[in-house]
Amino acid sequence: MRRLKPIRTFLIPLLFLVLGIAADIAAATGLYQGPSSCASGSCHGSPLPLDVYGVKQNEYGTWLRQDRHRKAYQALFNAKSKKIARLMRLSGPPHQSQTCLGCHALSVPRAAQAIPLDLEEGISCESCHGPSGGWIAGHAEEGWTHRQSVAAGMVDLQSLPTRARVCLGCHLGDARRSVDHELIAAGHPSLIFDLATYSLAMPAHWLPPVAADKQQREKTEGPRAWMVGQAVALRESMRNLQHRATSGRLPEFSEMDCTACHHVLKEGGWRQERPDSLEPGLPLWNPARYTVLRHLIRVVAPNSAVDTQIATLAGDIARLNTPPEKVAAAAKEIAETIDRLIPEINQIPITPAFAKKIVLAIIQDSPFFLQGDLHSAEQAVMGINTLLAYLQRQGAVPPQAIKMIETLYQDLQDSDRFDRQGLAKHLEELRALL
Repeated sequence: MRRLKPIRTFLIPLLFLVLGIAADIAAATGLYQGPSSCASGSCHGSPLPLDVYGVKQNEYGTWLRQDRHRKAYQALFNAKSKKIARLMRLSGPPHQSQTCLGCHALSVPRAAQAIPLDLEEGISCESCHGPSGGWIAGHAEEGWTHRQSVAAGMVDLQSLPTRARVCLGCHLGDARRSVDHELIAAGHPSLIFDLATYSLAMPAHWLPPVAADKQQREKTEGPRAWMVGQAVALRESMRNLQHRATSGRLPEFSEMDCTACHHVLKEGGWRQERPDSLEPGLPLWNPARYTVLRHLIRVVAPNSAVDTQIATLAGDIARLNTPPEKVAAAAKEIAETIDRLIPEINQIPITPAFAKKIVLAIIQDSPFFLQGDLHSAEQAVMGINTLLAYLQRQGAVPPQAIKMIETLYQDLQDSDRFDRQGLAKHLEELRALL
């Protein structure tokens, strides 16, 4: 009598066949796999940084234990978030609303998930790197290149313009996600962003394992990240404005200087100071996204019309009866101009002389950015900080100048007691040191 083979003889090949088919489906459609797919100790889950494959290999642990993005979903359960949801009259609690989940978790349609994703994991690997179904298997193979991964669906975060755009999707907003005046009025913090400063504040998992690789660092960190981040931020803010104008969402007061409306009635407060050029009673467009970028544009395109374009747009926004299509057309034109300039900005040779020149230009421009609200001053100080840190690494700045950074940040700590004259005085002291 013929002996039957054990059932596992048939099941094991079948199991591998099923898993192979599932992997092929995931690869073909670029599905989201979840952060656990990166957590192997031989991949990105090593307890200690290694120097084997050109990455640290402890990225998963860094994200899990130290990265604030990991806790983004948990923030939706605190009292402040619940109050915002009530004031916004959301249909449910914040941890169940796509208005919040769009930036506080990896929330994608079920059809895009290879396995069910856990919202509690917050902003995880694929939130930034893109769905891994198409490249997760291949990118660990010998000879596989980064370009192949990008072709298979990985987001090219080695590209500074791409990295800045991905960050700004939440830290500024896009066509799908927006922190508008309604959300800010309900209690959500208004958003400021600086790619270099925010990257430095995060536990780095993207740097080469050998910290001495200064050439690679200068390509993707510090002044270059700051420059490209500023340009992309203005471009994306113009795209947002264009979208708002074409979708019936003007006037949108988050585009404007907060102090145009929010100021104390008692005379003498800094919030009541207004530029002489502004007609009484009109809101002022918030120039924070252009505060320091204007100096970089003057380097790469000294004959650019951006200054004129920005001034025209600011005037149109202040006149609340400007036709939305005119605002949309102006925003589109500025976005396209900046988009053409981004590659040139990304190629500016960075030298101590250049960094010092830009710092001095920002300081001398303080009458411009100090006429607005606090956000413009914040952008200026973060830019100065990045450039001075670079100069310090090059041994090209006196120690007293580095100490001034703490003073400048202290000037910005209390928005209710912001002392414009005090900040201007400290900037002048820094200029003298340089």
